[in-house]
Amino acid sequence: MAEPKCPECNVQGIENIVSQDSKEKTNNGDMWFNVVYCQDCGYVYGVFAKHVLNHAIGSTSSTPHSSF
Repeated sequence: MAEPKCPECNVQGIENIVSQDSKEKTNNGDMWFNVVYCQDCGYVYGVFAKHVLNHAIGSTSSTPHSSF
């Protein structure tokens, strides 16, 4: 079976890829994001959103209708 390998320090194994919640929190106490990194050297694989804001998207402007 193939094992992931860190591109920075070449350590192998899924057990070396860890994540940590952000220190920043929403008003409800939820974490904003996770940071995924190599526990051996600290290479950051990515930052992933845990909390997503939902806003209604709609038109706020009107388009005039032309008459022929």
